[in-house]
Amino acid sequence: MQRDEVVKLFNDLRSTYDTELHSQVWTKQSHAFHLFWEEKILGNEEVIAEADYDPIIKLIDVKARGFNAAEDEAIARVNLPQGTWYRIFNDLKSNKELRTTLDKIFKSQEEAEQIELINKLEEINQRNKNGLTGEKAAALNALIFLNDPHNHLSCVSLTDRLQVIDKFNLPNSGPYASYGEKIVLSTKDILQGFRAIYGIDAWPRLLSIFLYSEFGLPIWKPFQDEGEVIALPDVHLETEENEFALEKHLEDFLIANWERTELGGQYELIEEDGELVSQQYPTPIGRIDLLVKDRAGNFVVIELKRGQTSDDTIGQLARYVGWVKENLSNGKPVKGIVIARREDERLKYALKAMSGIDFFVYKVKFSLESR
Repeated sequence: MQRDEVVKLFNDLRSTYDTELHSQVWTKQSHAFHLFWEEKILGNEEVIAEADYDPIIKLIDVKARGFNAAEDEAIARVNLPQGTWYRIFNDLKSNKELRTTLDKIFKSQEEAEQIELINKLEEINQRNKNGLTGEKAAALNALIFLNDPHNHLSCVSLTDRLQVIDKFNLPNSGPYASYGEKIVLSTKDILQGFRAIYGIDAWPRLLSIFLYSEFGLPIWKPFQDEGEVIALPDVHLETEENEFALEKHLEDFLIANWERTELGGQYELIEEDGELVSQQYPTPIGRIDLLVKDRAGNFVVIELKRGQTSDDTIGQLARYVGWVKENLSNGKPVKGIVIARREDERLKYALKAMSGIDFFVYKVKFSLESR
């Protein structure tokens, strides 16, 4: 895409985005994080309740418990379960070296020092299974942004950052030699690259919003197959408590509320390098709606029947179960689950002919509130 086209698309977005308003929002939200960090994580309080973490997680992740897109603004869809954030903050609270190193990262203004500190943080955290220093660095980049939202990108996935640099032909410092270089230099390269190539010298949050908007996303990721989605205010439908309003959001609802569903009591979401991979699990034959494990570690394939026929649903489920058996299960049994909006005679009889398949019906609950 030509330079002028990119500039025009960016300006089209900027004309619809109230930068001053959202800058104020993030200044306020960053201040709330600083208070949390100083009082709860660095403070002398020995035990922190999960309820103390929830307001901060809601600033980070649109999948956080209680997030409401009509009222709240979060960094991104970071693809980390609520429980993973709890582990991250619990480990920071309990591990002095870990929290002290991250605090130094927050306060450092020197590029070389930041890189060294992030590499040290990764080394310290290697023995922990908390997701803070995952391969994509989504959690760490999110915290770095929340600490200083005016100088850092809210494009939190390293995978996505590298793709942006490549697709927009940005000059860069790569190949990055270390974890710290990937995080620090990718931020610099994207900001400086857009300034040098496209003349775009914008608030990093606005640039991040552009990259994940309908204006910028098709340029570098025409197929949204992985990574986070930046939360544009008032365009993302979320749920509160155990309610949701539209069928198409069932999958997101289940992920966001996993621990509070019947499935969450029996099955566990799958994480790799601290990052959630259960949703839309990629395979060479298509994407599994949800891939989870039971308490014994056996894989469970969950297929959500939304618009397709019963035969298509069964066919997809059988295909994915077969693939998981062949490639992931190491000879262990693989279970299947179908979740549908209502009872279906064809689906019911088809499932009778298949062993190891459970069927769930979900219900949509609506409520009216007087105003």
